Amino acid sequence: MAWFFSTEYKDRHTGTDWTPEVERIASEHERFRAIGAQLAQDIEARYLAGPRDRNSPGYPWFGSSDVPRMLDGWPWQIPDRPFVDQFKEQQGDLVDIVSTSFTTYAISQRVIDMIEAIEPNVHQYLPYQMLQPDSSVHPDKRWLLNVCTRAEVVDIERSNVQWAKPPSDRWFIDAPGERRLLVKAKEARSRAIWSEWRYNGAQTTLISDALWNALQASGVRGWQPHFAYSRHIEEV
Repeated sequence: MAWFFSTEYKDRHTGTDWTPEVERIASEHERFRAIGAQLAQDIEARYLAGPRDRNSPGYPWFGSSDVPRMLDGWPWQIPDRPFVDQFKEQQGDLVDIVSTSFTTYAISQRVIDMIEAIEPNVHQYLPYQMLQPDSSVHPDKRWLLNVCTRAEVVDIERSNVQWAKPPSDRWFIDAPGERRLLVKAKEARSRAIWSEWRYNGAQTTLISDALWNALQASGVRGWQPHFAYSRHIEEV
């Protein structure tokens, strides 16, 4: 089974967030974008040097961006120093999963251990630093989650979907009517988190029941089911 997820709120009516707001640091995003742009060039070069299969997960398409997101399944170059965000307000203890300005979440060592217990040596955890408004370093350690798997886990035949641009089968979208996605049990049970790269939706990253259950059992805060999509995707 699987879940789409989003940032968790303490109170969805007031908008109070478990995760604090951060300020983008322009120089950090210039560095981040430069690494992402080089990665995009490398992905395109590998694709052009290979069989050029538009229906393979190596196809160099990054959605609405011209650089890969860290939740989209592309391994990144590990930076020589942490990426940095600055909190808008002074912060005390943080939850295990916090939002960042870098197209992904920052996670604690506890969450890393849960991911690794299910799917070892697959994903990346890039160095990350959080600054207080006075520019002092927040003591809680977090790492940027980079999902490194582009997989086809949704069962296209049994889900209510259609190909986005027939006759190409590069990606699929929800078909008219009730949204209904099903995942392949064998595929989902072997994973912690992945990019469902063929799914052309606003949310394409899924977590398995194994990871979701581990997070809930340990009281980890920071993610909730993506209410605009599906609370729970059944497996077949």
